[in-house]
Amino acid sequence: MMATLPLTVGATTTSTTWVSPNMMELPALVVERNAIGDQVALSKWYSGKAVEDAQREKEVIDEVRRQAPTYGLNPDDAERFFAAQIESNKLVQYALLSVWQLQGRAPDLPPPDLARLRKQLDDLQKRLLQALASSKEVPDSPYCKAAIAQAVDEAAHNDRLDGLHHLALMRSFGDFCRATARP
Repeated sequence: MMATLPLTVGATTTSTTWVSPNMMELPALVVERNAIGDQVALSKWYSGKAVEDAQREKEVIDEVRRQAPTYGLNPDDAERFFAAQIESNKLVQYALLSVWQLQGRAPDLPPPDLARLRKQLDDLQKRLLQALASSKEVPDSPYCKAAIAQAVDEAAHNDRLDGLHHLALMRSFGDFCRATARP
């Protein structure tokens, strides 16, 4: 017999504040990045391109590793963070494409320009690196997991995320914390 734990995706209240103001910018930017994933999915619906794009992912990671020292970041840490962003963005794309496949249609919107969307993602990458640099003490904190849970929950509430985008936001920070202690 397998036990299951309930999962409630949605805003909660907490009496303890673990999140520094610097940390709140990072989830907000990730929400913005994942929202672009909606448009990328729509572009791929119309073009028939696969969600997986190993060449593009390699380009993004290589550029992140190259830029990381400029922001005072360890290239391995920056790569790990951006690899999670890529995975959460693909989660959004796969889910939306699956829903549209089941419905037999995508939203009635014109096909987005994938090159323009990639430019938006590249521009956002610099802001994410800056926010990551402003939060670089958090991953080693014994309160990291609580801080991330609170920051993600607040961002999801503030942006009124649906279940899919809340899940993608959680996935974006799945490997963020290095500290193992919990309060």
